[in-house]
Amino acid sequence: MNDRQGLPAGLLATAAWQERLDAAVARHRVPGCQVGVLALDDEGGVEVRVLASGLTSLDTGVEVTADALFQYGSISKVWTTTLVMQLVDEGRLTLDTRVVDVLPEFALAEAGHAEAITVRQLLTHTSGIDGDVFTDTGDGDDCVAKYVEALAEAGSTTRPDGPLSYCNAGFVLAGRIVEVLRGTTWDEAVATHVVGKLGTRHAVTRPAQALLFRAAVGHLPDRSDPERPVAPAPVWTLPRSVGPAGLITGSADALLRFAAAHLRDGVTPTGERLLSAESARAMRTPQVDLTARSTVDNAWGLGWILTDWAGPDGPVRAAQHGGHTIGQHAKLHAFPELGIAVCVLTNSDDGAGLVEELLALVGEELGLRYPTPLVDRDAEPAVLDEMLGVYETVLARYTLFRDDEGGVSAKMARKSPLGGEDELVEPPTPVRPAGRGRFVSVINGADTEFTRVVDGEDEYLYMYRLFRKVSAPTA
Repeated sequence: MNDRQGLPAGLLATAAWQERLDAAVARHRVPGCQVGVLALDDEGGVEVRVLASGLTSLDTGVEVTADALFQYGSISKVWTTTLVMQLVDEGRLTLDTRVVDVLPEFALAEAGHAEAITVRQLLTHTSGIDGDVFTDTGDGDDCVAKYVEALAEAGSTTRPDGPLSYCNAGFVLAGRIVEVLRGTTWDEAVATHVVGKLGTRHAVTRPAQALLFRAAVGHLPDRSDPERPVAPAPVWTLPRSVGPAGLITGSADALLRFAAAHLRDGVTPTGERLLSAESARAMRTPQVDLTARSTVDNAWGLGWILTDWAGPDGPVRAAQHGGHTIGQHAKLHAFPELGIAVCVLTNSDDGAGLVEELLALVGEELGLRYPTPLVDRDAEPAVLDEMLGVYETVLARYTLFRDDEGGVSAKMARKSPLGGEDELVEPPTPVRPAGRGRFVSVINGADTEFTRVVDGEDEYLYMYRLFRKVSAPTA
């Protein structure tokens, strides 16, 4: 089906839209932002519009322009998937190739797990590997290889091919597969096999490259100054070793040109073939059903999350992904049926609320309604009693407990890698029941769904990644 409609004449193109963006940035207390839209025309060309607002850094006062760079964060996973699918196109591997057949050195702490994991499981977050592994293995070209070696001590969240749990480590492994089969670094593979085909310079993977452009700095909450609720983060980026999971930095224009290649079934705006049409379509074909876990997301494809927006004649499917790094939030939604893509890039840890508001505003002009979590307004806190408890990943502890007012609240703490006291990073916040086994809470300024998942004797909270239940509530 082809319902290409082009872009409304005024979308992101009027003084009123600039005022609307500036007001939203100020209201959410986000230092800076880009919002962009792209549409394919009937001849296969593209129209891109980008609007910018605010500052790249509160310390420097440098303004955000349309060509400024923001961190894409985990949207980078779709780029890494694209690199893997290029290798599939070339017959260098298949989705069902075992990882150890390409990386014989790959091992995990759980006996037998590494040998069972396939490339498909890496790209669909079903490898079972504990995903929140951010080992810093230095800045050398061998950092990804060293990261893979260090996984020999990493644990597992589930068995291979078990319940989906968001896994950064799996995409670093995918990036290492690219390195081995290409005989180069992941960074160079991105530059040569993706960015070089898009007709843009404004997408990079290394901090030294970002310095050549106007680059946004992440901002974190600052409780000490009510007049300045966020402050520039002390660290600009994550370790180079996790690049394939989330270290591409670029402009909204470059991100939309990447999306255009997928909307055009593998052909970039410059006319070069990035992927075969078969692989581009496979990436947005459902692999893992999410309807039992989410009222927002339908399925996980290969790299992409598949989400329906409400349209005038029924649901309209988006291939989408978000990103969250050190004080930056990003989101990309591409609509294959419409030939349209939209993205929002921000430089605040609490930027998720702004991202969702802007996506909803753009959606209104496109005749689409942005999907948000469904809340059961009649549900009593008692429907969550079976979920109360303490849940953990390797880096975080999430506690769901009955508060003094009889409601249900939650708090998040970061687990110290050195042991000892946890550092509280989120104060207790009330949650809203969304029916049995599900609730909604505000995370980074946006409504976020949590769902109970039971797998054999194990119980989890699902919020993209799985938090394993370890005990009854302690507070």
